[in-house]
Amino acid sequence: MLDTLHTWERPLTITLNGEPLVVVAPAQARNILLLDWPAERGDKHKIASDLCLAAMEGANPEPAYLAFMDATIEAGIFVE
Repeated sequence: MLDTLHTWERPLTITLNGEPLVVVAPAQARNILLLDWPAERGDKHKIASDLCLAAMEGANPEPAYLAFMDATIEAGIFVE
């Protein structure tokens, strides 16, 4: 079970490799950003990666959520 300190209150759904994927935590989002990112890695990608790492280390997870959402919108993979 995931530690609630390191999960988001609301899941975020993206499309990765043509399949929907529900992202529930900064660690999961950071893995996607580092390993499976399907688009160019620009400023929004970098900010999301940095904020997800900070959230994994105990910072407020909300900025990471919003930054990851912005990055997925820019990449065209955001669903809801």
